[in-house]
Amino acid sequence: MDIPFRKRTSIKSKLFFVILFFVCAPLILFGYFWYEKTTSSLEQNAIQYSQHLLSQTNQYLNFYLEDLEKATAPFQTNQQVQEYVALKPQPKDKFTTFQLSKQIQEEAFASILNGRSDIFGISLINKNVMQVNNYSQVSRFLDMDKIRSRNNELWRKVDTFDTYEVLDVEEIQNTPVIPIVRKLYDKRTYETTGLLIIHLQLNQLAKIINEITLSHFNNVWIVNENDKIMYHSNEELLETTSIPISTFQSNISVQRENKENTLLVGEDFPNTELNWGLIASVPMDRIMGNLIELRNSTIWVGLILIGAALFFVGGFSFSLTYSLENLQKLMKSAESGNLNLERKKPFPLYQNDEVSDLYNSFYTMTTELDRLIEQVHLAKLKEKELELKTRESELQAMQSQINPHFLYNTLEIINSYAIIENQPIISNMTTSLADMFRYNVSNTKKVVTLQEEMDQIKAYLQIQQQRFEKLHVIYDLKNADLQEVITTRITLQPIIENAFIHGYEEHQLAPEFIGIYGKKTTCYYQVFVVDLGKGMSPDTIETYNYAFTHNADPPEGQKTTKRIGLMNVHKRLSTQFGSPYGLSIQKSDEMGTVIEVRLPFAIEEQKKEA
Repeated sequence: MDIPFRKRTSIKSKLFFVILFFVCAPLILFGYFWYEKTTSSLEQNAIQYSQHLLSQTNQYLNFYLEDLEKATAPFQTNQQVQEYVALKPQPKDKFTTFQLSKQIQEEAFASILNGRSDIFGISLINKNVMQVNNYSQVSRFLDMDKIRSRNNELWRKVDTFDTYEVLDVEEIQNTPVIPIVRKLYDKRTYETTGLLIIHLQLNQLAKIINEITLSHFNNVWIVNENDKIMYHSNEELLETTSIPISTFQSNISVQRENKENTLLVGEDFPNTELNWGLIASVPMDRIMGNLIELRNSTIWVGLILIGAALFFVGGFSFSLTYSLENLQKLMKSAESGNLNLERKKPFPLYQNDEVSDLYNSFYTMTTELDRLIEQVHLAKLKEKELELKTRESELQAMQSQINPHFLYNTLEIINSYAIIENQPIISNMTTSLADMFRYNVSNTKKVVTLQEEMDQIKAYLQIQQQRFEKLHVIYDLKNADLQEVITTRITLQPIIENAFIHGYEEHQLAPEFIGIYGKKTTCYYQVFVVDLGKGMSPDTIETYNYAFTHNADPPEGQKTTKRIGLMNVHKRLSTQFGSPYGLSIQKSDEMGTVIEVRLPFAIEEQKKEA
């Protein structure tokens, strides 16, 4: 029987045709009609958002101007201001006029100017055309005569102004400013006695506009009641005539510029006393970003269609998942350590495609893993054997570096001279040193009795006592036990050397005590090496005790290459005699260190060998 799809065809190709006819085609058709239906709605939403943003900007500008109006209101009742507007030119009393002007500048004007960089300058003029000016916030040179002359012109028009009025933009030495005037009245006659003039920097309005609209609109400009542009980001358009807001339909106009539709939104200032308007422009393409929402909606519809398509191709996918589930079971079996698996085949539909290749690759991998595991196991055994041989070779290499006969003859000559010269100390040290070298160099036995090891240690410590006069040594071991206990050669000396170097010398302490104690238990013999130097940190103790327990090397940062260390001694004992023999750090702190050495009895080892 011929199997369908016998010709090699990838799963990707099979699924591609299914998705193409059952998912993609309906999704494209639906997306097209959906896009056409929702475009107009999205455009309307974008326009409404633009209107709202412009209205918000308009309100913000209005709040800003109303706040400035409230800030100037106290001038009407200020005592110094009332005195100044009532002054008459009195040449004989110039000092009083000067003093009053200074008070107004330092008190009344300061209450407005303090902390406000948006005000270019402020002036006060009375009905006798006397002026007080403060333009101290301007860093460059100003022609004050022109400013006073302009103030006089405003005073002549005082009857045409409202109580508080914002005038058209003008320039003071190339700086565009907005003059704001407030009339000051006599409290009794309500006659206009003075005029407060504030020159507001136009760039402050630009900051307010840009803070709100810069991320949305391309350009925003302000027009007065004559449709003349008072502010525009393009300075070349200042003082030109803008499109009247009155021509907009519902404050909206769409114009075509450079083959692109541009939305114009206009709105009058809410302050009816200020006949200004605000107009903003933005390309229609820019505000159509909401089409992303349409795309997201289309994706969700597409997911629904994909779900329907999956329902129709369920049978096709079942056969695929069936084969993959079988492969998954095989993988779990391999994870548990069973690499000798029964070679099952995938579903017949997939015996000539990627699924079949996956099965074959898996079986190849498990076979290779089984082979590699066996190789690693053999390699570890060889590595352990090589490590033991290497350690023994290191000891033998150390021994062979010194010619024993030459060394013994030399030490014998030194001893003879010491006896002749009646120097017992030198004679004793030479004898001890000769005994040490015979034990370390000439003795080739791997295992010795504890008695032999202690004889070597006593010779070693006799030399150390000559070096350190205050060194006190205690031996507390029963002689009867020493012949019954065996150990590897050179076991105790590295431990005692470790006490001298790391317990005393590293901390600049003179060695004062070394104690060697023995204790017989039912399972093994304990030897305790005690010093009173500074001990190890808790982390170091934990690291080494863990290494001793698990017979593993400590981390790289804890190793040393200056001597055969504690770990070397432990491994030689553990390798030679097995568990539980080896080292253990019983105590190590500021008061000293206690190292335990567990050694076997000779009779126990003989039983094992038998």
